[in-house]
Amino acid sequence: MSLNAIKQVLFTKDEIQNDIKNNLLSQWKIKSYNDFRENILDDNRPFPCYFAVEAEKRGHSRYIFSESAYNEDELLKVRDGIYEYIKTYRTISKRTTLVIFFKPSESALPSEAYKEQFWHVLNFLRENDPEPWVESIPEDPYNSKWEFCFGGEPIFVVSRMPIYNARKSRYTNGGLEITLQPRGTLDDITGDTKKGQQVRKVIRERLEAYDDVEIHPDIGDYGVEGAYEWKQYVLPERNEESVMRCPITGAKLND
Repeated sequence: MSLNAIKQVLFTKDEIQNDIKNNLLSQWKIKSYNDFRENILDDNRPFPCYFAVEAEKRGHSRYIFSESAYNEDELLKVRDGIYEYIKTYRTISKRTTLVIFFKPSESALPSEAYKEQFWHVLNFLRENDPEPWVESIPEDPYNSKWEFCFGGEPIFVVSRMPIYNARKSRYTNGGLEITLQPRGTLDDITGDTKKGQQVRKVIRERLEAYDDVEIHPDIGDYGVEGAYEWKQYVLPERNEESVMRCPITGAKLND
């Protein structure tokens, strides 16, 4: 895919707002973006991840729209857009985020359908990664130092879906939404640093105030024994539940 084609996939805030002004975006894209922006920038109810808030305020977020979580052509566009972002994110800002919006279904879907969409997208990206897996990251997701990788970069992944009630920080009233944060945006605030510990304290306090359910026990710090990052990607609504097997292709399952 050419760079020009990629630029049609990867959007800045100004590009989206200009396309909205000129009536160049379909309604589902406009609504998905506007809902996201209103949610993230709601001063009356501060969103827990203030890095995402600041990135949105400062125009440091990037966006991709996809018509489908299954269509191969659409997912190849997503792949190429992510790859371009990974290769250029350091020129944007220290704190930057990539948000991927998927077209909402015309009818209501069960929660498992959204989870299947998410894992299908992640598996597709892994299987079609232009670069090899990051050598320093173990490929076994049951290693606490495992993290999703793409384009030669470890990435923290978060999903939001219209399946949540009490866990409002993971709710979106549109379709599947996936947020990617390259490790390079967070490498100065790891859990073993004073700054990182303070950041986690603030985010947890905001999360407790935002959600109508306590923080899920699977939320943990990267690299801590027994904490698996993939369990945080799609959180259950109830704290009594947990993702027991990693759905990512090639996972070594504990039987």
